[in-house]
Amino acid sequence: MSRMRVGVIGCGLIGQMMHLPHLKELHELFEVVALCDVSPGTLKYVGEYYGVTRRFADYRDILKEPLDAVAVLSADSHGQVIVDALKAGKHVFTEKPMCYTLREADEILAAHKKAGTVCMVTYMKRYDPGFRYAQPLILNLKDLQAIHITILHPSEANQAGHHAIRRFPDVPADARARLRAEQDALIREVIGEFTPLERRVFAENLLSTLVHDINVLRGLSGDPAEVLFTDVWAGGDGMVTCLRYASGVRALISLQYLWDLADYEETVAYYAKADRVRLVFPSPFFRNVPTPVIVEGMEDGKPFEKRVIASMKEAFKEELLHFAECVQQGKTPITTPEEARGDVALLHQIFKAIKRPLQ
Repeated sequence: MSRMRVGVIGCGLIGQMMHLPHLKELHELFEVVALCDVSPGTLKYVGEYYGVTRRFADYRDILKEPLDAVAVLSADSHGQVIVDALKAGKHVFTEKPMCYTLREADEILAAHKKAGTVCMVTYMKRYDPGFRYAQPLILNLKDLQAIHITILHPSEANQAGHHAIRRFPDVPADARARLRAEQDALIREVIGEFTPLERRVFAENLLSTLVHDINVLRGLSGDPAEVLFTDVWAGGDGMVTCLRYASGVRALISLQYLWDLADYEETVAYYAKADRVRLVFPSPFFRNVPTPVIVEGMEDGKPFEKRVIASMKEAFKEELLHFAECVQQGKTPITTPEEARGDVALLHQIFKAIKRPLQ
């Protein structure tokens, strides 16, 4: 197969930081031939930087181009963009969240089934060499007791300041208002009328940040039996939820925004009676920083600890390689839209366990 002709929808932070550089690096597999963004300045800058002359403000126009695939990297719900791309016969590589509502998810699944193309949700942690190393160790743990997931989240500036990201305050006011209204309508479809804090918790804390960890958790342990509770404090900067599995095991997930501490920390820990496995994920805004896997256990009556670096390979690049393999060989991606639907459904349950209203 010749190089895949790709159109990129959304040229902002994660596109400039990760996906566009890796698409260029993997030039034997991909050719970026068209760009789309609602910011004229961003579109011009990225187009000139990567030498892409086909540029569009409306994603529906880029779908008319002779593309093999689209990378959907814009903000918020991607539901309608994915549906329209699949109906246009394109392969789809989409950032999270796939969507906000289960209605959108079901429309994506129906369009995907009819299109017969590849649709992959880009949960990069699932392609991380550290995750792949730890997965069989976790699945083979005996007498699992607890799962703890902790995210300590600094400000974007304290993570991304070393990247030369270009942003322009030039999105037309009518476009900004329309996009906001569309996203608000989707949120309202799930949770009803909402306060500003409830919007932040649903769209940012859950569907933007914790969606990754929920996907990791479900990829390792499947769906819990129920959400026991969710609590939010400090204006949304603090959040914790507890999930119960049918075995009785609890998964405790804690998210804390520590805006002024420039040190991202994310740990996924599985605790058994005599063994522990922990993944220590780096900031998603750093390239080629490995995910250490800490393995603890007993040997000859003595406790041991082993720290493993599975590889220096970049998870964002690995998922692009997997996408190309799926398109070329007709394989099903590791992270499917069906799986993403399950993530969205569980995140809805986590939100609905909150005592409302949040003020």
